[in-house]
Amino acid sequence: MPTIIDYLLLTVITIFPVLSLGIMLFFSFVIAPTVHKFLPTQQSGPYIRRLFPIYYIINGALALGSLIAIASLGIFNAIFYANLIVLALFALSYFYLMPAINKQKLKTSRKFKILHGSSVAVNFAQIILLISIKILIFCSLTITRSEEHTSELQSHHDLV
Repeated sequence: MPTIIDYLLLTVITIFPVLSLGIMLFFSFVIAPTVHKFLPTQQSGPYIRRLFPIYYIINGALALGSLIAIASLGIFNAIFYANLIVLALFALSYFYLMPAINKQKLKTSRKFKILHGSSVAVNFAQIILLISIKILIFCSLTITRSEEHTSELQSHHDLV
């Protein structure tokens, strides 16, 4: 029988990827475009560069928390490995891509475009992985509930 700790860990596993996905989508489709639209270039770049470390740290912490919760339950399935990849990509972005992008003085340089394009591709891959995690969790919850319902019906049928 599951304990309260098991339920708390399952809650973390369920909620943390959703929070991360929400943060990523909000940042990508609201914050970044709005900052670039309403601030002059000489202000928008430095402002965004100050936000990215926070973005990576918060999302990395959510991925790490989810990984710890999954490992605590002794589950090493597709959800675990997808979270591991998401965390590794946040580390790659934080420790390599972001500093390399920030070193580029001209946004028009070939190297900046390659690095920025890589960063966007990594972000997109993480979004796809997080959506996949949510689908896997939803499917596993649906299957579990269906099995519980079938078991209850069988017990009720046996009583009659």
